[in-house]
Amino acid sequence: MHALRPIARILAAIAVTSVATLASAQSGTAWTDWKKETLDTMTGRLMLASGAVTVKFTGPQLYFTQLGEPGNRDYWISGDPDPYSVTGRPIGTDIVGFTGGTGDAQYKITFSRPVTDPVLAILSLGSVGSPARYVFNQLPTLVSSGEGFYGGCADCLKVKRKTVTGTEGHGVVRFVGTYKSITWTEPDYENWHGVTIGAPQEQ
Repeated sequence: MHALRPIARILAAIAVTSVATLASAQSGTAWTDWKKETLDTMTGRLMLASGAVTVKFTGPQLYFTQLGEPGNRDYWISGDPDPYSVTGRPIGTDIVGFTGGTGDAQYKITFSRPVTDPVLAILSLGSVGSPARYVFNQLPTLVSSGEGFYGGCADCLKVKRKTVTGTEGHGVVRFVGTYKSITWTEPDYENWHGVTIGAPQEQ
């Protein structure tokens, strides 16, 4: 029986390390604090270790936004599996909402200075039996997918080349590399879906 104790200690150490790594990842993501909006633009601030980055969204007319005012509904809640398990959920209630169905019209997020490995949190993209797509000019990588505010599942958000497809998709995609802007189109119409943008805080 005593011979098993070193193995048990090793397994326990691995478990602690895994939890610590996950906690570090969750607390290490900065999310945009959206501040101002007009008909088709939004501006906000991303606080990184190296200082503040101004974030600007431009695109077709916005359907729905929240700027973190008191009493806002929190759409970034998590189910099982957690769609934001790797980065941690977006902080606050800020969200930028669209209906899509805008063909080749460009949606664009611009940073005031280059940002490394930005992440896009996605809420309720598409629905069961009626998928919706974000078609990016950059290459997204799927970080996590799961059950969010409107349901969803572990594989309800998928990435193929530069296209993210959702069937009630909640989750996060990452753009590996350093970027001054992220651009995409939304060819498919649906009731509404939303996003916010973040990045690793230590940069």
